[in-house]
Amino acid sequence: MQTSSELLGVGVVPLDEALDRWVSELEFHKALARLPAEQISVSDALHRVTHSPVTAKLSSPHYYAAAIDGLAVRAADTLTASGHEPLRIAVGTQGGQFVETGAPMPEGLDAVVPFHELELDGEEIEVTRPCNPWRNVRPIGEDIAAREVVLPRDHRITPLDLGALVAAGAATVQVYRKPKVGVLPVGNRLIEAGVEPGVGEMIDSNSPILLGLAQEAGATPHLYPVVPERLEEAGQALLAAARETDLLLVVAGPSHGTAFLARLFSDLGDCFLHGVAIKPGHSIALGVIEGTPVMGLPFHPAPAFLAFRLVAQALLARMTGQETVGVCWHPERATLAIEGQSPHGLEEFLRVKLGEVDGRNIAVPDSGGAPTLMSLVRADGLVFIPADAESLEVGSSVDVLRLHPERSLEGNLLLLGTHDICYDLVRNHLHGRYHDVRLHTAATGGAAGLRCLKERYCHIAAIHLFDEETGEYNVPHLRRVMDGHPVVLVRLFTRHLGLAVAAGNPLGIESLADLARPGLRFINRQVGSGTRALLDYHLKQAGVESGAILGFNQEVRTHMAVAAAVKGGIADVGPTISTAARALRVEFIPCIPERLDLAIPKRFFNHYPVRALLKVIRSAAFRQEAANALSDYDFSDTGQVVWESE
Repeated sequence: MQTSSELLGVGVVPLDEALDRWVSELEFHKALARLPAEQISVSDALHRVTHSPVTAKLSSPHYYAAAIDGLAVRAADTLTASGHEPLRIAVGTQGGQFVETGAPMPEGLDAVVPFHELELDGEEIEVTRPCNPWRNVRPIGEDIAAREVVLPRDHRITPLDLGALVAAGAATVQVYRKPKVGVLPVGNRLIEAGVEPGVGEMIDSNSPILLGLAQEAGATPHLYPVVPERLEEAGQALLAAARETDLLLVVAGPSHGTAFLARLFSDLGDCFLHGVAIKPGHSIALGVIEGTPVMGLPFHPAPAFLAFRLVAQALLARMTGQETVGVCWHPERATLAIEGQSPHGLEEFLRVKLGEVDGRNIAVPDSGGAPTLMSLVRADGLVFIPADAESLEVGSSVDVLRLHPERSLEGNLLLLGTHDICYDLVRNHLHGRYHDVRLHTAATGGAAGLRCLKERYCHIAAIHLFDEETGEYNVPHLRRVMDGHPVVLVRLFTRHLGLAVAAGNPLGIESLADLARPGLRFINRQVGSGTRALLDYHLKQAGVESGAILGFNQEVRTHMAVAAAVKGGIADVGPTISTAARALRVEFIPCIPERLDLAIPKRFFNHYPVRALLKVIRSAAFRQEAANALSDYDFSDTGQVVWESE
């Protein structure tokens, strides 16, 4: 007899089809029933989902109550009251009594005159205008009537709902039991958090992410110990975990990936599909074991995160009566600042940083690949690229799925252009002094950053653009590119461009002239970056032909990528800065001093996040810490305006 896996086959299928297929198969296997109910205290019910309608036991208010502080009266007695012939009432008599807001109405009285409409005349109160019956009186059940439905079935309980439940006389509420979500890491080279990794071993960073996501989705998560990629041991662990959970997330190891998990699913139960047409995350495996839905998740954090958001969370929602993924996705429109690339045939979710520039939401894509955990940490949202599109052009209007919808974009500061590790120090000081300001940077290169500034895709461009004709930094480029756009140039620091070489400099490289040495492998920065322009100029000055340099056209986008190429033995030498070389423990040969400046449009000088940034970089605390951390940088002019357009 053929299994579902054999009937359906495995391969890469569109996300919507994958979800529909999995849900259909789970329903066929009776593995997707709604969870049973449990009775819990209202005080514990926040964010839980009602299993059945909740009806009021009491009316609210359950008596006729004064709606305001004032004098309770009989409305009929006031019908002739006026400024010329006021109604005089002795306080405390059956004709009038003082009441406070919420107090029961005295018997026989049916209206409340607010204090500001009363006049005191000796021991009597004067009422100078007539009252309608029930004026400023809350009738029984005005807010909630007994036996009224307070909350419907399948409703996620909010803080306001808690108040309504209590007001309606509910002490307990019937809700769906929380889904039990198991997280089981499988891998020969995976080790648990807190253990020092050996060579070739990798810390399981996926499990904490998945545990947090499960808890955020309203589930009760449980982490199982890491098991090796051996069929018998892993199979026993999967069977045991599947028997005690409602959803089992199995994290693949770096060796065999989800292919090993797909085989396990088929051996122990059924694997409905292996491969979903999304990036990151296309190697997801979906199946069922012992009546429990199981998901095989890729090893890298970005695809594992996305797989949970798009697939697992939808399933958890179904288990508790929610038909949609819920509050985690908040689509908003934004304009793309940098082209978004995508492999044809895959639905890609591009990680983006967001900011508001001149009234527009701007999305800046992150270039990190699937293994880049920090790109997710720093992202504000995801942009969807359809499977039939290979890219999204600059200026495209896109839908952004907000990862942190509670955060305002007004405090996000977009700084594009030259990259430097100094931004981390700036970011730390900004966060310490201005909690509502977040610095977002993108390593586009100085020239591209300046173009983005002109097109109003960012607030600040970080540039170190050398001009061969004048021998000046930055100003000639500003005059050409930003002509007609008033701009101010603020110094950030001076640093040295140099060469990254292997530790100990085994090849004896001393200067730019050595780059033409036969057999020496070079790694370069991209055309348009300030580093590339400066390097090209000084190679000419040194009489070195680019054609004589092996690997001159091999380009990367950051200083860190150059240092990493040298560290990994991909190249022997490349242009970088001291901080990148030091971070990756390769040797640095300083060659050329360069200045990095911040180009800021004058219209942004009173923009709150920009003012916060300038205050930070001009502060003694920042400059002292920066000088200590980056001892070969010069911060003596940091924060000074070095040029402004007329």
